[in-house]
Amino acid sequence: MPRFARLLSNALILATLPVSALAQSGAPAEPALERRTMPSIANPAATAEPDPWLMAYIGLGGRTARVNLGQLDRALESYGTSYSRLTPDDRSRVRQSFDDLIPGQRFSRYPVTPPQARAIAYLALGPWERRGSDRDCDGPRRRGGQTRCSQAIDSMSRNAAWIHSTILAMGRTGNRRPRDEELGALRAMNEHAREMALGASGCGCPAAREESQALFGSTRDALDAYEGSSMPAWMSLGDQRVQRIARLSDSLERTFIGCQSDG
Repeated sequence: MPRFARLLSNALILATLPVSALAQSGAPAEPALERRTMPSIANPAATAEPDPWLMAYIGLGGRTARVNLGQLDRALESYGTSYSRLTPDDRSRVRQSFDDLIPGQRFSRYPVTPPQARAIAYLALGPWERRGSDRDCDGPRRRGGQTRCSQAIDSMSRNAAWIHSTILAMGRTGNRRPRDEELGALRAMNEHAREMALGASGCGCPAAREESQALFGSTRDALDAYEGSSMPAWMSLGDQRVQRIARLSDSLERTFIGCQSDG
């Protein structure tokens, strides 16, 4: 039999043999496909999406995220917890508060300050104080008949008036001051705005909550712009920032006065 015919005959014989015979003859078997295990519907943890902030924490570029999570954990100490120990729903609220308070920024790139971390925790979880605590805003009346809330609202309205006059003085037609004084004034504005964002709802003035959050974000933006520039305030802030802060602070002063009279 010619060589080619003999090879063809052997190939036909191998093609008709069962798989077991091929294995015994030393022929390579087909590779077995890996069986993938699908997550169980009965196990919610298996189907839960990973937390984006915790994933950023362990990522290659997570230095800012690690610092920010440290700031949040310190802000959450008064709540007796940390970000990683919060429930998924509470972590989602914290992330939403970050987006509301610092719009347009990424957690893994924007450095959160301690006041911002405290504001984020408060807006997401509410006041940490236990009911009946001595620090409760609606505590017993002091001498003169004013509650701590009434005093706090009065203080916030005065701070709003101070922000209004101070920011206008830093505008184009305002008085020129040394850089360290302008920087100190902007930092004080941001801190007062933070206190308003925290105290507006806790002290029975929910009408001021949205404006105080907007003022907090605007003063933070102005502070960042000034720190990133070597120009005086009227040039680094610009008329638009100055006027926005002036409008918000003026409106907040009137809102706080209205809440105080209602109480």
